[in-house]
Amino acid sequence: MNTEFSIDSTKLISNVFAFHAQPQTRQANLSVQTIPDDNAPVQPKDSCTDAAARLMSTSCAARYLGKSVWTIRRMFFAGELRGIPGKHLKFDKRDLDLWIEANKEQFK
Repeated sequence: MNTEFSIDSTKLISNVFAFHAQPQTRQANLSVQTIPDDNAPVQPKDSCTDAAARLMSTSCAARYLGKSVWTIRRMFFAGELRGIPGKHLKFDKRDLDLWIEANKEQFK
């Protein structure tokens, strides 16, 4: 194995190390998305935590009822759950509470 370096190769190596030591501005705009674990708790979005909001989006209603977004949509189109149709489907928090009360069961 030859361990001798010429001046050009030593300069090249020092330039590479200097380049990697600098902050990378080209990669600053890239966002890294991680896949959550199956056991990780679901973190609610900030828009879902507004206590004063009466109308909820489909995703917030799904979080509120502990169901998936598609289950909420199926329930709406089947007539099991009341909602406000439009460009974006909205659900009244009072209707969601009524659905919870109507679907409670007691273990005997």
